[in-house]
Amino acid sequence: MPDTAHFQLNKIAVNIPIRTLLRDNFDYSYSCYYQKNPRSELSALCDKYGSDKGEIAATGHPYPWPSHTYADFVERHFEHCREYVKNVFECGMGTNNAAIPANMSTSGQPGASLRVWRDYFPNANIVGVDIDRNILFQDERISTFYCDQTSPDAIAQLWSEANVPEFDLMIDDGLHTYEAGRCMFENSFHKLKKGGMYIIEDVPIGSLLQFKEFFSSGQHNYDFVNLYRKNVPLMDNSLVVIRK
Repeated sequence: MPDTAHFQLNKIAVNIPIRTLLRDNFDYSYSCYYQKNPRSELSALCDKYGSDKGEIAATGHPYPWPSHTYADFVERHFEHCREYVKNVFECGMGTNNAAIPANMSTSGQPGASLRVWRDYFPNANIVGVDIDRNILFQDERISTFYCDQTSPDAIAQLWSEANVPEFDLMIDDGLHTYEAGRCMFENSFHKLKKGGMYIIEDVPIGSLLQFKEFFSSGQHNYDFVNLYRKNVPLMDNSLVVIRK
């Protein structure tokens, strides 16, 4: 059975094949097929630190769901220039507090992806933010700050404290709702350097269509990327990618 998106129409639950839904809502698309690189350094770092952005090993992860394939996407775009990346930002540090929405489960490893980026981009400083103050930390080339990504005031305070002029790569791996993603983008995109990339992760299909409406003004250079995995439903393995 193909992947389907679930919607409520006039109080009636309907399932629509995802490929049909996307075809009917977008004028253009392209497909990219690839074989997974078993020697991917970025995916290996995800295994090392416990990030769900990618994997080499099939088992032994601290999270209970199938890993994403975001590492494959990022590595294909940055492997050739990784030593030139100076600043990386990520919203959402992977709290293991089960009472906080979008947590990484109680066995999660907070700060895992920040350490992944620190090791993969050897000359970059990494800035991470989260709403869970208990997981904030400082480490070699890593600085972390509190931020509620649903609050423009909190985001403005973050940028005042972080004091980083611009970022080569910015990633929103936070609350995973359209409203939170839009708020973070609207109040943070100005920090992306010219030629940089802003990625919103874990975007469900319903939110993808909301972002399409938001970006319909044509002021931004953006793509909607669905990353398919063998024998695993698409679920939320999708990105909004905005370039400056």
